[in-house]
Amino acid sequence: MEENRTPLTPKHTLLLLLLPLLATFLCLRLYLHLVGVRHVYPGGFLVHHLFIGVLIALPAAFLLAFQLGKVLVARLALVALGIGSAMILDEMTYLVATKGTDADYISRVSLFGAIALESMAVILLFAIYKLKRK
Repeated sequence: MEENRTPLTPKHTLLLLLLPLLATFLCLRLYLHLVGVRHVYPGGFLVHHLFIGVLIALPAAFLLAFQLGKVLVARLALVALGIGSAMILDEMTYLVATKGTDADYISRVSLFGAIALESMAVILLFAIYKLKRK
């Protein structure tokens, strides 16, 4: 078992959050715009990727908050937090600023809103990284 012998540096933390966040966002948007809108209906209920993102991000954030001491757990939690955050941010504008139709998923409002929110998250990550490095 890997102990906390080598704590994560601010740079590693940034990359473990940032790369999954950007990769997930890019994959989501490419899928939506190239393949089309596909829905998931477990138990007959429409589940947006925002909900899946919450189910991924919250446990990851809780694990990080309690600093369990294992570097592997922290790394996996950071990756999960990046993935979940991307899913949440991608769908926020769609659910808040549109009527929620399939066409709205791939509309300019949804796309540019998602880009704006993801960009703000990236800027915040870099700002926190800069503060932590000092």
